[in-house]
Amino acid sequence: MSLPAISPPPDIPATSATSATPATEPSALPPAVHAPAPFFGQLPISAFTVVMGLSGLALVWAKVAQIGWLAGIAGQVAFGLGLFSGLLFLVLLVFYLRKWIWQPALVRQEWAHPVGSAFFAAVPVCFALLAAVALGIFGPVALPLWLVGAVLQVLVILFILNAWIHRQALNPAHANPVWFIPAVATNMLVPLAGVRLGFLEVSWWFFAVGILFWGILLTMVLARMFFVQPPLPDRLVPAICIFLAPPALGFLSWVLLTGQYSDGPGLDALSHLFFGLSIFFALFLITQMHWFSRLPFYISWWAFSFPVAAFTSACLVYQSFVPLWPLRLLAVGMVGIASLLIGWLFLRTLLAIWRREPQFVE
Repeated sequence: MSLPAISPPPDIPATSATSATPATEPSALPPAVHAPAPFFGQLPISAFTVVMGLSGLALVWAKVAQIGWLAGIAGQVAFGLGLFSGLLFLVLLVFYLRKWIWQPALVRQEWAHPVGSAFFAAVPVCFALLAAVALGIFGPVALPLWLVGAVLQVLVILFILNAWIHRQALNPAHANPVWFIPAVATNMLVPLAGVRLGFLEVSWWFFAVGILFWGILLTMVLARMFFVQPPLPDRLVPAICIFLAPPALGFLSWVLLTGQYSDGPGLDALSHLFFGLSIFFALFLITQMHWFSRLPFYISWWAFSFPVAAFTSACLVYQSFVPLWPLRLLAVGMVGIASLLIGWLFLRTLLAIWRREPQFVE
């Protein structure tokens, strides 16, 4: 089965693999001005990041309930968020399958896009996340969700990796944090439900692949941001928040894979390492807030949602092992921040869809 050729995105200039011509500043305007299409009529594959964020928040509140905070309330919030995330995922799947059937050229265009193609991995991410959510609210559906997500993830990472290797117009300027989604985030997510469902060896395999590509892509993406001009287009700047997800997910998955429990001997060295890296990237993102605040509202703002939710879950788990008041305060604060952030993103998204804001729906 042959893969579609990769064409350069409109926001990032591409250069030939043999050309020495430096990249030029990307155009700030599209080639032609036209009325934006309805959001759901041409649903972008990146829309599934909304489900990622909401599912991540459901897992946060499920962890709050498990710890015993806000007894009676946290569990209901987790149930409501989990149910809503599942229903929204079904709605988005229907609209995207409709697009696949009636507008296949648009789907092929997204797949051929050096950035957009990475968002196809958001679909197996959603399956894996909803499997973890289902374990707390409706266990019988967790296994089929996890199996579909695991199989899809293997297919997606193999196809995307082939697309990256057998490139035509791909160049260093295309490297960006969104590439973490297919290669790192999904692989590190699979163990969250996989271990609890009894698939320990399979979960170790996914985790190993995720760790491998985390080191590779972190080096590539940072090198692109340090040395390659022009800088990331405005639409991709919120994706910098994705740096926070791998160490947070690494911590959560490692604790499960190694069978560490809060009433046991304590965390091992690698657990502390993963969480320490999460803290570092969180501090780094705080220093970027003045850049984020200048941006228009794009759908890429949802890149904040899941990494923040994953970091919040990591804080909740870590403070249960290390019960110091600053860590407990951090965990409580992050629950509030994650809830307010994702709630605001959802409301702002509804407003952007209703207004048909061009920078959001195009």
